[in-house]
Amino acid sequence: MRLEEVKSAIKELTVEERRKVALYILELEKEHVQKTLGPQLAEDVNAVSKVVQDAIQKLKKLVDRA
Repeated sequence: MRLEEVKSAIKELTVEERRKVALYILELEKEHVQKTLGPQLAEDVNAVSKVVQDAIQKLKKLVDRA
C-alpha cells in the first residue's frame, strides 16, 4: 500500500478511528526514539555523571589538603 492510499483510507475513517491511528503512530515514534536515541542519551548521561564525580573527587582532595 502506498502513502497516498494510506492517506485516502485515513480520510475515510471516523474521528475515533483516526485518533486510534494517530495514537498508534505516536507509539511507533516513541519506540523508534527509545531504540535510537535512548542508548545515546544513556551514554551521554553516564559520561556527564563521570565528569561530575571526578570533579567532586578533585574538589574533596583540595578541601582535605586545606
